[in-house]
Amino acid sequence: MQDLAYVRFLSLMRAVYKDDNDARRVDDLLGYLYETTRASRQINMTDLVKQESFGTLQTLTKYLRRMTSEGLVAVNPGDDRRTSIVSLTAKGIARLSEREDLFNRAAKG
Repeated sequence: MQDLAYVRFLSLMRAVYKDDNDARRVDDLLGYLYETTRASRQINMTDLVKQESFGTLQTLTKYLRRMTSEGLVAVNPGDDRRTSIVSLTAKGIARLSEREDLFNRAAKG
C-alpha cells in the first residue's frame, strides 16, 4: 500500500504538469524516493522497475539519467555489482519542497 503523502504528492504533480508526462514522471520518482528515504529503506533499480507507475527498465533508466544529470538523484553501486542503489540528493529534496510550497499555496487558494 502506498503512503498517503505519496498519493497526495502524485495528485499534486498531475495538477501541476497536466500534459507533461516526462516532468511528472521525474517528480513521481522523486516523491517515491523521498518516501523510501523517510522509511529508512534503500531502493535499487530492480525495486523501482517493480513499481508499475515507473515503466520498463529502459524507460526508468532514461528518467534516472536525466535526474542524475540535473543533480536530483545519485545512482551508486550496491552490495552486489549487479545492483545500483538510487538515492535522493539535497537538490532533489529542495525540488520536492518547492512542489510542496506550490501545493500549499494552491490549497489556500
